[in-house]
Amino acid sequence: MSYSQHLFDLHGKTALITGASSGLGERFARTLSDAGARVIVSARSIKKLQALAAELGNAVAIQLDVSRKEAVLEAFAELEKTGEKIDICINNAGFAANTPIFQEDNDGEFESMIQTNLMGVWYVTKSAAIHMKRHDIRGSIINIGSVNGEGVPDKDGAAYSVSKAAVIHLTKTLVGELSPYKIRINCISPGWFKTPMNSPSIEKQIRPFIPLGSIAEPSDLDGIILYLASHNASKYVTGACFTVDGGISWGGKPEQ
Repeated sequence: MSYSQHLFDLHGKTALITGASSGLGERFARTLSDAGARVIVSARSIKKLQALAAELGNAVAIQLDVSRKEAVLEAFAELEKTGEKIDICINNAGFAANTPIFQEDNDGEFESMIQTNLMGVWYVTKSAAIHMKRHDIRGSIINIGSVNGEGVPDKDGAAYSVSKAAVIHLTKTLVGELSPYKIRINCISPGWFKTPMNSPSIEKQIRPFIPLGSIAEPSDLDGIILYLASHNASKYVTGACFTVDGGISWGGKPEQ
């Protein structure tokens, strides 16, 4: 094995990935599995997960609604019972929707988004950190933020932007508590990617504002996710937020 291969080798490691039934989460599962990790894929819908786990081989699927504290606690209790040791935890589960301030929100969309996108990250991070501390694991927790939580807030998207800003700050805040136990926590803030969350019409509107000129593929996050997951590659990196957005947070409009 070459030195570069050794840096990103995840054999013997186990990764828990939330929101793994599609989009970025599914890609993370494939990428870490290809690097040798055993993956625990989770989401609210179990059918897609079971098919993914069967395809990957060294994987297991669990049904998990991260917005429910009790569900997260039960899932981790079950993982403890079965002897799983989680080295890597990727908090990817979340959703986006418009929450215009001058429109009625009869469905509680704002509250639901905060509950899933922020509280879900808190529930899973807390459980994962306790698990890692208990088993003396040098763990890596990776939160998925968004450029909407940084300098590119989305019009009509207050709840989504606020939830992702909170995830980014939560990541930085927890460094002091986790570091004594050799648990690293970092964040990735993606820009626009080709996932079920982003429609073709949105892509067409956004593309002119991306300096690199294109909407990214989920595979464009392979490098950063492997880097942060691997202790060999990023053992001195914690509390960082990596923006991967084709330059859109630059703030200007490229020449056409």
